[in-house]
Amino acid sequence: MKMRLSLALLALLTATLAAMGCHTITRITPEDPPPQGPYPAPPKEWSRAFGGTWWDDAHSVQQTADGGFIIAGSTSPYVEISQLKPDFWLVKTDPQGNKEWSRTFGGPDWDRAYSVQQTACGGFIIAGSTSSFGAGGADFWLVKTDPQGNEEWSRTFGGPNFECAFSVQQVADGGFIIAGLTASFGEGETDFWLVKTDPQGNKEWSQTFGGPERDIARSVQQTACGGFIIAGLTESFGEGEADFWLIKTDPQGNKEWSQTFGGPEEDRAYSVQQTACGGFILAGWTESFGAGRRDFWLIKTDPQGNKDWARTFGGSEDDWASSVRQTTDGGFIVVGTTNRGFAARLMGGIPGLRWSIVCVWVVRTDAHGNIRWTHTIGELGEPDLAHSVQQTACGGFIIAGTTESFGAGKRDFWLIKLAPEP
Repeated sequence: MKMRLSLALLALLTATLAAMGCHTITRITPEDPPPQGPYPAPPKEWSRAFGGTWWDDAHSVQQTADGGFIIAGSTSPYVEISQLKPDFWLVKTDPQGNKEWSRTFGGPDWDRAYSVQQTACGGFIIAGSTSSFGAGGADFWLVKTDPQGNEEWSRTFGGPNFECAFSVQQVADGGFIIAGLTASFGEGETDFWLVKTDPQGNKEWSQTFGGPERDIARSVQQTACGGFIIAGLTESFGEGEADFWLIKTDPQGNKEWSQTFGGPEEDRAYSVQQTACGGFILAGWTESFGAGRRDFWLIKTDPQGNKDWARTFGGSEDDWASSVRQTTDGGFIVVGTTNRGFAARLMGGIPGLRWSIVCVWVVRTDAHGNIRWTHTIGELGEPDLAHSVQQTACGGFIIAGTTESFGAGKRDFWLIKLAPEP
């Protein structure tokens, strides 16, 4: 239906130009095509949209033990934007992306899920933020389910102000590590907040990291040594308005070292993973470097957090990366969103209209960060965003995000499966 709306919009623009005495549009071309690698991108095998009549955002996806997929995000009923009160939404699919079941978790106010993982018992752990429960304006919210998505327990962590959890992982002892931001504890406006729980979700310890300004943790992972690696942004330290901030801790959450990466403008990290060599890969966006206003920024470090190399990917508009994972061949898969300028050419080659398209952008690199291929996925006129990526057991890639081009509502969960590379 939305494809027809986009075509109708194009027809309306053409008719409007004609009515104004202008020439007819003959073609639409990207003014700023994305960089291409030496290899063809694998085709899209399928995509699925899940949603209701209004606002649904998917933020995290993982392949499950049965070959299907688990997706977490938020769902909202039809209300004014200013009155949105979403709930956690968990969707389980089969290996072809067909929905098997879904569950919502929430209260009378807003509740947003940002991270999900299948646990060792076959159930699922979900982390996000709740303003329906807890001690303050918003708290970390951790929800544990059984394999069918039924809630087993939930826990809130927070103080009198605002807290938001962006990343969760089950750790070697069966407990959970959660990272996000706190405005109730720490030294600044907001600080990194790291919370460790036992297998039942009871808090064992927490640590804050930050300075006088805003510091926000977006991603956490347990490292091979049993400690933790955390990535996000800092406005308290570094070179510019905001910098990538990478912190390594011991198993008790005590800081061993930290590194900032950035330039004079704003640079934000959204995803981190330990690599096979013991170093770390970070992805986010930069306003300090690259070709455009914002570009994908991919940084590889050694085990001590010293930069091995950095790469920017993008055009003259905005490109922002949300998720990175190492691939089985030692390279990397990065997803995010690209804003590309398009021009409508008029009959006779006269320049015409110009507008932008916001769509999913997938960048595949080798082990040194050089582009192998890129893939843009989306539709003219409606924004489509990517938030999470993982290589699948078959060698393909699964991507979760948000679409306004497809589906039933204003904004829907979007699950995209790319085929294995040839």
